[in-house]
Amino acid sequence: MGALFGKMNDLGIKDEYISKVRDMLKPGTAALVMTYRKATPDKTLDALAPYGGTVLRSSLSKEAEQAIDEALKSGHKS
Repeated sequence: MGALFGKMNDLGIKDEYISKVRDMLKPGTAALVMTYRKATPDKTLDALAPYGGTVLRSSLSKEAEQAIDEALKSGHKS
């Protein structure tokens, strides 16, 4: 998550948003990051609703999406 937060800050995502996400992620919790390009987010959110949680939304530039995708992939160990 550290790489993701660093990348978010580098891309101009507001510190307030980053702090909100960081504060919500406590030990023993999890986060699901979803990016939409050609989809209907409301249908996905309806499907996830029974599991609870908090939804945070943000609009990103294509460059920001790509950079976050790369940060997430680099943290993935196969």
